[in-house]
Amino acid sequence: MTSKGVRMELIQVIAMFSTCVCFIMGTSRHNVAIREGFIVRHSIKHIFSALHILQPLIPIIPGMGRSENALASSFRYLFFLLEYADGPVSVFYEALRARALEVAVRMAPFEPSKMEANLHNINADFFEILYHYLVHDKILSYTCKHVDTWSNALGPVARQDKNLWKDWSAMERTIRSYVSLRSKEEMTKWPLSNEKGWFLKCYCDRTTEGIQLRQCAGCQVVRYCSKRCQRDSWHSHHRLSCKFLKAAVGSSSPHYVKRSLRLLAALEDRQMWYQGDDDIPKLVAAAQRLYPTDRKRLVVELGVDKLDVSVRPLRHYLFLFNGLSENDVVESLSSWNLKESRGHRSFLCSVIAINNQYYSRQILFSPRTALNMEMKLGRRR
Repeated sequence: MTSKGVRMELIQVIAMFSTCVCFIMGTSRHNVAIREGFIVRHSIKHIFSALHILQPLIPIIPGMGRSENALASSFRYLFFLLEYADGPVSVFYEALRARALEVAVRMAPFEPSKMEANLHNINADFFEILYHYLVHDKILSYTCKHVDTWSNALGPVARQDKNLWKDWSAMERTIRSYVSLRSKEEMTKWPLSNEKGWFLKCYCDRTTEGIQLRQCAGCQVVRYCSKRCQRDSWHSHHRLSCKFLKAAVGSSSPHYVKRSLRLLAALEDRQMWYQGDDDIPKLVAAAQRLYPTDRKRLVVELGVDKLDVSVRPLRHYLFLFNGLSENDVVESLSSWNLKESRGHRSFLCSVIAINNQYYSRQILFSPRTALNMEMKLGRRR
């Protein structure tokens, strides 16, 4: 076959690939069952694995319109799933494993482009999403394992574009910073109890090796070696900490959040340290003037991945506590604060905000407070 014939075949393959992606996305938009069915059948894995193979062939094809549409449609499908899928963290993890990051770095046009699809914007969106999803332990662990390889293979490519290099450098710094925070947290406070990532379990003297641990049905975080141990724990302390651990993992993606609690607690501490001496007291004072009847019930909201902070009354966050009244929450927190020496504090508690689906935000009760409740109260048994 002549070189012209090969190019024509490639054009047809890429056109069919783009059509298939558009079909998958179009049907997924109109039917939730179809959307989730494609996810279960690993549509993201197959699309980006194929795209990774096709991408090196794209420069030899005359007329880049079809090639660019294949790149753009694949990422638009990914972004759509991150906004609407039931498990966006799993979707993004599968995309990373299928070389989506490598494709994103190599897809950026390094010359002024008149193409219909703006690859620069798609590329920037991907890096922004990756930055926000690094708060999930599953994503951070994968990126940590590959960041050195990526730096060697993709760093020189990223340097060719000013905006891309800025995004790449920020992502690499964030990965290394988060890994360092998580490591310090694990070494000093919450070591893993086993390879499955469980670090909150009963405090009895029995060994848990070879035992099928029972998970608390309320918080779904703490595990116990027996019904008796669970009952004793409930009566001694867990009845207080359970509802706050549940509020700390949320209801949207609790499986991923509970494995990320240590990292989130470390990020919360860092944010509190950055803004605790100046910004937070000023915001609390302003909120006390704005909400005079809630002066003693103010909550500090920390955007751990955006480094922003705000202060609102507790009543704005009651949705976290599964039907508890405002007085119940205040009474429990006040009881805990009397036991926990935290110095002078002009607010009741803190919450954090992380990205959940694409650009939507999820509010969680303070991971640091919830973990301290369980660990410190449990050790006083």
